[in-house]
Amino acid sequence: MIPLLLAALILVLQLEATEKATCAWAATPPTLDGKLDDPCWRSAARIDRFPSFWKGVPSTDATVAKLVWDDEALYFSAEMSDTELKAFGTKRNDLLWNGDVFELFFKPEVDKPAYYEFQANPRGVILELQFPERGYSFEKLASKPPLGMVAVASLVGSLDTPGDTDMLWRVEGKIPWTVFESTGGKPKVGATWRFALCRYDYGKEGTPPVLTSSAPLTKPSFHRHEDYGQLTFEGPAPKP
Repeated sequence: MIPLLLAALILVLQLEATEKATCAWAATPPTLDGKLDDPCWRSAARIDRFPSFWKGVPSTDATVAKLVWDDEALYFSAEMSDTELKAFGTKRNDLLWNGDVFELFFKPEVDKPAYYEFQANPRGVILELQFPERGYSFEKLASKPPLGMVAVASLVGSLDTPGDTDMLWRVEGKIPWTVFESTGGKPKVGATWRFALCRYDYGKEGTPPVLTSSAPLTKPSFHRHEDYGQLTFEGPAPKP
């Protein structure tokens, strides 16, 4: 009975997840200020299905993310409802997931083991890792020189103030194509990558964080790239 219930739960969460998404072309790149009011975000597709495998919770509209690109970089934005804003870490490649954090995983080549992980927290502190394969030493990857990722966060509420009621936080950032050189660099129009957008959301002191992911996971791991959704890169709009 238990295996059947687990299988049914996994199926429900997969249906609630994001199996396919698009990355729109940005005619003008966003201004990285955390406001998310740029024209490219208004025209980009919403990614807003983030179920929680760990708690068996279906997707809600608590997280809305968007992805766009141009010749220079991949850009991301997210707006996340959050009644208790917390952050951990003050420098690049700290253990940011010990506080609220937005995470992005990309796997350009399905038949090769390399993939990438990026994070940003409510302070705008980043984590950027190039995994040659799953299970590679975090310490070795974290000690490598900066890759060029940039993130800016904005808050509606007060950070690290227990007991108050916060509303949300936003983040937008840029990941230059040079980061992906080892797996082919900038994609071509129409290319499809595997991807997952994920989140750690901490609540009241002493309660475990809620972990959510856009990917249709079959096991509780953000690094399970076999389950990632498909991200297709759209080209510029045709000129009239």
